[in-house]
Order: sequence, then C-alpha cells, then structure tokens
Amino acid sequence: MEVTLSKMKKRAYRLFIVLILLLLALILRIFHWQVIEGGDLREAALNQQTNATNITASRGTIYDRNGKAIAESATVNTLVCNPQDIAKRKSAEELASRLAPILDMEYDQIYKILTKGGQYQRIKKRISMEETQAIEALKKEAKTDKDNPRKFDGLYFEEDSKRYYSYGIAPHILGFTGFDNNGLQGIELTFDDVLMGKPGSILSLRSSSGVTMDVQYEEQVNDRKGADIVLTLDETMQHILEKHLEQAVSENLLREGAAGIIMNPKTAEIYAMATKPDFDLNNPNSIERFVNSAIQLEESESEEIQKYFSKDEAEKSVGVGAIRNKMWRNKAISDTYEPGSTFKILTAAMALEENAVTLDTPFYCSGAKQVGDYSISCHKKEGHGAESFLQGVQNSCNPVFMEVGQRVGPTKFMEYFKAFGLTQKTNIELIGESGSIYYRNKLGEVDLATSSFGQGFSITPIQLITAVSAVINGGNLMKPQIIKEIRDESGVVKTYQPEIVNRVISKETSDTMREILETVVSSPNGGGKNAYIKGYRIGGKTGTSEKGRKNDKRIASFIGFAPADDPQIICLIMLDEPRVAVRYGGTIAAPVVGSIIEETLEYLGVERQYTSAEINAVTVSVPELRGMEINAAKEQAKAGGFQVRVIGEGTAVLDQLPKPSVIVGEHSTVILYTEEGDDGKYTTVPNILNLSPERAKAELEDYGLNFEAVGAGLNSTSGAYAVKQSVEPGEQVPRATVISVEFRHSTSD
Repeated sequence: MEVTLSKMKKRAYRLFIVLILLLLALILRIFHWQVIEGGDLREAALNQQTNATNITASRGTIYDRNGKAIAESATVNTLVCNPQDIAKRKSAEELASRLAPILDMEYDQIYKILTKGGQYQRIKKRISMEETQAIEALKKEAKTDKDNPRKFDGLYFEEDSKRYYSYGIAPHILGFTGFDNNGLQGIELTFDDVLMGKPGSILSLRSSSGVTMDVQYEEQVNDRKGADIVLTLDETMQHILEKHLEQAVSENLLREGAAGIIMNPKTAEIYAMATKPDFDLNNPNSIERFVNSAIQLEESESEEIQKYFSKDEAEKSVGVGAIRNKMWRNKAISDTYEPGSTFKILTAAMALEENAVTLDTPFYCSGAKQVGDYSISCHKKEGHGAESFLQGVQNSCNPVFMEVGQRVGPTKFMEYFKAFGLTQKTNIELIGESGSIYYRNKLGEVDLATSSFGQGFSITPIQLITAVSAVINGGNLMKPQIIKEIRDESGVVKTYQPEIVNRVISKETSDTMREILETVVSSPNGGGKNAYIKGYRIGGKTGTSEKGRKNDKRIASFIGFAPADDPQIICLIMLDEPRVAVRYGGTIAAPVVGSIIEETLEYLGVERQYTSAEINAVTVSVPELRGMEINAAKEQAKAGGFQVRVIGEGTAVLDQLPKPSVIVGEHSTVILYTEEGDDGKYTTVPNILNLSPERAKAELEDYGLNFEAVGAGLNSTSGAYAVKQSVEPGEQVPRATVISVEFRHSTSD
C-alpha cells in the first residue's frame, strides 16, 4: 500500500508529540529527583559513602552573680563501633575480651553490641580519661599485628560533653542533665533550649558495604556551644544558707526537712535558695545523701527508709523512685503551708495603710477571743492583758490581730491579699512552682479571724518572702528574679531587670513597719529576740503554724531582714515538723535567721553599728605581758579592762593565759605565771547547759575559765538559757580558755 505524504506527516507529527511527552516526563522526573527529592537523596548518598562521627555540643555555662562557674561542661569521649568493619575483620571476640576489663563491662554485653549489625553502635557513653587512654593503647598495639593490623579499626571515639557542678551548691535551683545531655530539673530544664548548643560531626569515607576505606578524607562540621546563663545567686551566700539549714535539720530532728531563701527585698533578686536534705548534683540519681540524713535523725525514720531496700527489686524501684521525687522537690517554691504569725506582718501593714490602727491603739488580750461560735485562743493562754497595737505585734498576740482583721474588713483584706501577690504564682523562672490555696468566696467572720494571724490558707515560701519584701522596701511588690542575664559568644543576648508587679502600700507605712519589726527583735519583750545580733539592726517576725488540725505536727518559721533602716537582705527559714521539745519559730527558727544574717552582712562588708549598751560587751584582744615585771603587767592588763590572777611568787611574767592576741570579752581574766611548771595550768570544763548567762559566767569563772556569749540572741539576759557550749563538759583545758556559750529565750510563737 502506498503511503501518502499526508499520512507520513501525520505519523511524524504523532511521533514528535510522543517524543515531546517522553522528554517532558523525563524532565519532570529529573526535576522530582534533583529538586524535590534531591536533598534526601544527597543525604542518603552521603550517609552511604561516609561515616559520621558526632561531636556533642557543649552546654552553656551557668555562673553565679560574681562570675563563678557553678555548672559547666567538659569534653569527654563516647566509645562507638562499626559492626560491619568488625565483622569483616573477624575481631569481635578478641575485641570484646580486651574491652571488658577496661570498661568494667561483661564480655557478653560487649560482644552483643559488636555483632549487632549495621554501621553504628554505641558501646559506652562518657568514658573516663583512663579508659580512653587504655583503649587508645589497645588500638595502637593492634597496628603491630602483622596478620591483621586493622582488626580494631571499627572502634572509634565520639566527642561528648559531661556536666560538672564544681561547687556542689543549689541542687534544687541548678537541676541536672540526663543521659543525652538534656536538662531534667531546675535551670537546666527551664532554659534547656538556651543552654543546649548545636552538635557537629566529622565525616570519613566508607565503601558501599559499610566498611571504612583507607582513603584519607575528612570533613568537619563544627559544633556550637550553648549560651551561658548568669544567675542572681551568690555562691557564698548559698553556702551560708545551706550550712545553717543542714545544721537546723539535724538539731531539730526535722521529719520533713527545711527550706530557706535569701533575697534582696528591693529588687527581689534571689541570692540563695535551698532545701535540706538535698542530693549530690554530680550524681543526682543517688539517694545515699538523702537517706543518710533521714537515718541520722531517728531510728524509727531509719526503719521507714530501710523498707525500700528490704523488698524485691520491683518494689525497691518503686520505693527509690518515691525517694527521688521527694529529694528533688524544691520546698521553697513547691510546698504550700500555713504561714502562721509571719503573716501578721501583712495584716499589720494593711491595717496601718487603711488607718484602721495606730501604734498606740489600745487592745486587751484575755487569752482568747470569741468569734461567732468559736473561742479562738492566743498562744499565751493566760493572755497579755492591756497592750497597744505595737505591743500586740511584739507579743504576736492573736486576739489583737483578730480584732485588727475585723477593722480592716473582709473585702479590703482580700483586696490586699491579692495585691500582695498571694492569689497567683510569682512566675519565678523555675519549673514546679505551686499556687496558693485560699478563700475564693467572701470571707466569713471566723475565716477572717483565722486568716488575720496566718491560718486557714496556704501559700509558698517564695510568695511569703516576696510579699513581706513589699512591706519593707517602700511598698512595691516585685517579681522574684533568679536570672541576671543570658549571653553567648557575641555578647549579652538578654538582660533581666527588676520588675515591679504592683504597688501595695505607701512609703510611710513601709517605714513604720520596718520600725515595728525591728522592735520585735530588739525589744526584751519581742518574740523575735533570738534573732538579735550585736551591732546589726535586724527586723523580723516569728511564726509557728499547725500542719493539719487533728495532729501534733508543726512548722516553725522566721522571716528577718537587715539593716532595719535600709534593708539589703531578707531571709526566710521554714522548719518542717520539728521533733524536739520546743518547736516554736521564735525559739528554733529565729536564731538560724540571725546567724545567717550575721554571716551574710559580714560577707557583704556591712559594718556593725553598736549601741552604747552593746559597746560594753565588745570583745578585745589579750595584750603581750610575758617578760614584763609583774606590777607593770598587772597595770597594763587592768588598763585594758581585764581582771588579773597571779600564780607563783616570782617578780616577772614567764607565761600567761590566754596567750597574746586571743580575742576575749571585756572583763575577762588573764592569768599571769611567774614560776616554771605546769601545775595549776589545766582545769576541767563544767556543764553549764540550761544555766542563765549570769550563772554560766560565774560557773566558768569558778573553774578559772573565761566566758563568751555567741550566736544569735541575748538582747536581754532575762529568761535566757544555755543551749550549747564550745567545749564538752569534763574535758581538760588550759585555765583562762574562752568557753563560747550559745543562749536561747523560751518563746511560744
């Protein structure tokens, strides 16, 4: 059949169309693989042709406010392997047997990893320097094997990062990191995205079968360190707080531990925050420290804790988990409690601000007050009698504050409760903060009465110290601040400034409240006199609250600030379930705060300003009297305010006690020896516990010893009793040795 020209043209046209369509399809296919799937294919090819060794990015450093690195990362190695390399060189058995003793791992465990298959398996993370060196020596030794010099080539290191906490402080603030270097608690968790850097890698060539090639090729992608964080914490203040809290837990047998905060009341910067007992930051999963603390408190507690270790493994793990959750809990922000009489600071402030009372407003306390159907008692059962509002605060009198609450009224009371920030979280930059528990409906008559002295609602320690700071800083409620700044290699990324949340009271009311609270500590009749420190003006308030209504559990607390005329620090201590005879905040918590404030102000360089009465009790240095003629020595000693005893018949001083430059109290005794020999130079220390200051001093002097009152307290000796002496009774010491004695006043609030 003859093909016409027209048909040929049609066939050519159809063929052209088909070719165009095929070309278009090819172009689309190429576009799909090159553009749409190109990135994935390039990555797959790269993965197939190269071996990537990861470089873990170093987390940012956490500093205290003075630039001390309190959390930092160090480069360590993680041991990994390429099982395909090891299989090709048939070295799994030898390698497992050689690695087991180095890594302190079982042979079977290592062998299973080496023969798992694939091109990447992790053997052990974050190995020590000694382990790294031993493995490097092992690989170097393998190179000398003439038959199989590359038998251990499938074994290599990845750079990793390990977190170190060199000071070991503030575990509940800093938190810790997990297995993959991610934050799990505290600042490490809250700012994990900021602290976490960008990882890097090293690429080397490998064959299609996954075996590392001999070709020398390497490409490195640099890691990027995480940003650094500067906290408001002060390492020294944190150490001071933790030391005194730990001592308080032990001395007062605290079943549920203790919490404490030191803060700048003007800016709300947190200088220190602690919960005791706590845990080891460098080994956060270990419960040893927490359990040991519980065991040391009481044998019954020991049995309760030890039950976790006497059960089978499944029950044990549940028990250990419960202990960990408890020891990781930050009581300062996570535990709510009834603040008790410390809340009277806020009630007093709102009453003065509303002109409901003046300092001289008269009240009368019979020992209880009838409110509705209830007779609500004062902590002093026999009553305080007639007293002014100022005296009511000093006495922490419940009937006075119930009447003050009535004068303020339920509506205004709740307005101030909210204004002081007690109806919401403070939003401090820490995970785990609890909210308060309070009356959301209108306050009834009884509710108002109990609330006025700090019962019937629950708040957190961070809420309380923030609210009280507003009372003493001029009237501003501040947002608690624990982060000072974030910075990276380019400089400061973000700065955190003090933030005013609300203005609550006037400066005039604030000034008056500081003066009132100073008298609570400085007055011989004040409930906070156990926080008194010579030379420092301290204000504060005691608190003892019930923990439930049908048990005998208590929380003892004290909140104090200094200097009272211009507060630089404020400190709150909460002692949870003390198991000692006296459990009042004024007796066991106030001296802890006093001692913390004393050490902190000394550290800050705040000079003491002694009153005329305090000057008479200032300590002095013993002069050098040895070698002097006896009469001249006596005259010089007496001129310095010392009493003198002479032992011997000689005419010159051969020896003296105390030795020169020893610090003693004024009117202490200096013993001058005019003859050789040790006769009469030693004496026995008597037991002066529970004695008054006057009797303790006289008893020590009878034994030829000098007396020094130490610690917080003693603005008045009336009613004080010795609770601790520096040298145990019955010990032999040189005569004229200074015996330091700590005193307490009995309180009932």
